[in-house]
Amino acid sequence: MDDTTSSTTLPEGGWSSLPGDLLKTILDLLPWSSHPRFAATCKHWRSAVSPFYPTWLTPLLLNTVDVGTTCICYYSPYYHKNLKVSETLQTPDAKLCCANGHRLTLCQEVDTELTVVDVNLVTGDIYDLYSVDRTGFDFVIYDGSKRMFGVDVLAALQIARAIEDDGGGWYRWEFSEFKFVDKLELDVSPMTNPVLHRGLLYLLGVDGRLAVYDGSRLEEGFKVLEMPKSFGFKCDDHYLFESDEGDLMAVLMGCRGSPVHVIKLNEQRMEWEEVESLEGRALFTGTLTTTTVKTSVEWMQNKIFTPRLYDWPEMIEVDLVDREGELAFVPVSATAVMQHGGVSGTGIWTCGLGPQEAREFWETIKVDYSIWVDFSNSKLA
Repeated sequence: MDDTTSSTTLPEGGWSSLPGDLLKTILDLLPWSSHPRFAATCKHWRSAVSPFYPTWLTPLLLNTVDVGTTCICYYSPYYHKNLKVSETLQTPDAKLCCANGHRLTLCQEVDTELTVVDVNLVTGDIYDLYSVDRTGFDFVIYDGSKRMFGVDVLAALQIARAIEDDGGGWYRWEFSEFKFVDKLELDVSPMTNPVLHRGLLYLLGVDGRLAVYDGSRLEEGFKVLEMPKSFGFKCDDHYLFESDEGDLMAVLMGCRGSPVHVIKLNEQRMEWEEVESLEGRALFTGTLTTTTVKTSVEWMQNKIFTPRLYDWPEMIEVDLVDREGELAFVPVSATAVMQHGGVSGTGIWTCGLGPQEAREFWETIKVDYSIWVDFSNSKLA
């Protein structure tokens, strides 16, 4: 009987000899997370893998530079590189307000008119909320699900709400009544946005007091809570946030970054309690958005990161590319060389919890006009 042979004929040398153009075509069809495994197959396959920077490894520090329009760069604390996207936002002189997933909220002021701008950082789509005849809100926050809030805190507490319609536009702002607040009762922290937590919006005072707003009773505005009464620590900067486990927390930073305390609200006793460990998380703070993430990068675990750099990183021009639900930055230049990052994090200021971990900001460069954004939900499970 004759031998049966396969109808598929491989080139001499087998799969390792597939043409480079064919390998690149295959790569274009694969999600970004599969590329490292593809590259590990053999030297020839590795040569077909182009450089790319995943967005899901850590939160990224978005910073803007106004040159007629708003140019956007993303600083990666893992790679210690600035990744400048080729697209620009047509929102010159806009103020960063908050970031929620792929959405960035800005305020653009022209004369006495304020326009709130909602931007999808992946698609580049820009949605303008109608102009408001006022000089500006002190805080603006987007809840990630069709609601946006503008908050005034100087001399009086007032909140405004806008709701997104099904077509991507916005209904007009609805305002609560002005509520004059004794500064001795609540002196609002200028360093942190209000935070949505379990359906309520919380506003942080510099002494640890909280004000809360219930969206079902817009006309009542904020209510200052009787508890908690204080942090229990003296500090210069205060950053309120909701953790990845749904706890209301705050970061307290002393002069030049030392000491640093992380505290959690005990909602049964309504008291702040100090957190002794981040339990393997990395905490990114120092901007109007603070976030915590679980990380597998060992040197980033149990560390606190702020937008202060020891040296200015290399700038790489990139495109933000969505491939099967995964986002990555792809260098525009074909000559770009991928470098593995994350050796020790010496490029950005970090610290741990505890007196022995305290580090000051000495000899660092503050990244102005910056905000932490988290694209981690773009990586499909």
